[in-house]
Amino acid sequence: MKMPLIALLVTATAVIAGCGGGDDSNSTQSSTPSTTTPVNSKLLTNIAVPNATSPAFSFDIGYTEAGRYYLADRNNKAVDVVDTKSNTLIAQITGSFTGAGASTDVSGPDGIVGITGTNTLFVGDVDSIKVVDTAALKTVKTIPVSTSGSRVDEGCYDPDDHLVMFASPGETPPFATFISTTTQTIVSKLVFNGSSGLEACTYDSTTKSFYINNDGTTAHPDGELDVITAKSVTAGAPVVSKAFALDKCSPTGIALGPNSDVLVGCDPSAGSPLITLILDRNTGAQLASVPFGGTDQVTYDPASNRYFLPARHYVASGTAASSGFSPQMGVIDGTTRQLLYKVPVGAGAHSVAVDSGLGEVYVPFQASTSTAFPNGGISVFATK
Repeated sequence: MKMPLIALLVTATAVIAGCGGGDDSNSTQSSTPSTTTPVNSKLLTNIAVPNATSPAFSFDIGYTEAGRYYLADRNNKAVDVVDTKSNTLIAQITGSFTGAGASTDVSGPDGIVGITGTNTLFVGDVDSIKVVDTAALKTVKTIPVSTSGSRVDEGCYDPDDHLVMFASPGETPPFATFISTTTQTIVSKLVFNGSSGLEACTYDSTTKSFYINNDGTTAHPDGELDVITAKSVTAGAPVVSKAFALDKCSPTGIALGPNSDVLVGCDPSAGSPLITLILDRNTGAQLASVPFGGTDQVTYDPASNRYFLPARHYVASGTAASSGFSPQMGVIDGTTRQLLYKVPVGAGAHSVAVDSGLGEVYVPFQASTSTAFPNGGISVFATK
C-alpha cells in the first residue's frame, strides 16, 4: 500500500482527558503518591489504524526511534509507521508477516528490536525473524528460527557485541536465539529446559549481560529473572549465570532504570496482589514492590525519569482477576520507586513506547464502548 493511500485512510481524533537516580532503600511496599505530586496527564490524540475495529485489533510490541513509532500490527500483517511530530500513520511495512492467528502463539508480527542509527528493525514472526529496512519501508530478509509453527516473540539489542536476542516462548522447551546484527545470521541458541515460557528481555551495557523474564521453573514457579552474560554468547555457549526469584509475579515486561535498578512488570494469576517489582540487577535484591500490575510491555523514559506501564488486566480492587478489567497505565517515579498516578487507557492496552524528545507515550488499544477509546488505534499521551 502506498503512503498517500494510507494517509487518506488515517484520521487523528484529538481527545483531551485529565487524570490523575534511585535511592538505597529496601522497601517492599511503595507508599501512596504525595498530595504535592502532579497527578495530571493528557491524552493528546488517538491515531486511527485501518482494519483495527473488526476483528479486534491484534497488536504487539512498539518501538520508537528518530521521530518514528513502529508497531507490530497483526490485523494488517504489517509494521505500522507513525510520524511522532504530526502523530499520523504514514506507512505500513508488509513482507509476508503471518497476521492474527487462532492464538498469540501462532500470530505475527510480534517483537520489534531496532538497531539504533541503521534504519534496521528485527521483527519476530511465526517460525522466523524478519529484517526490515525502515528507509526503504520494506522487509528485506527472513531468518528462519523454527518449523514448529510457533511465534518468535520479544527481543533486545546488545550494541557492544552487535547481537540481538529473541525469545521463542511457545516452543517445547522454550529457547532464545542470538543473531549477529552484522551478518544477520544466527550465532547460537539457548534452550530453557524446565521453563514454562519466556517473556521480555533487555541488555545492560554496565554488566555486559542479557536479562530475560522466565515465566516459571521448578525452583521458581512464579517466575524468575535470568541473567546471561554476553561473553558466554560470543563464546558460542550461552548459559544462565544467575536466576533471581520473582515471587507471585508471573513476569512480563522489563526495563532498566536509573543506577542499578531493573523494573519487572507482573501479570499474576487471579487472587494474587497486582504488583510491579524493582530489583537491583547486580544482586537480585528487591528494592520495591509497587501496588500496580496486570501489565505486559513496560518502558523507562530517562528524560522524565519515569516508568510507563499499560495494564490491560488492571482491576480496581488491586487483586488480580480473570474479568472485570479497567485498563490503566501506571506511571512510576524512577528515583522514589513510587506509583505517581494512573491514567485510563483503552481496552487490551499492553504495549508502550516513548518518544523522549517530544515527551510522548504511545499505547495501542482495541475498540470498546469507551467514549475516550471507541475504536481500535494508538493513543498518544504526554509523559507529564
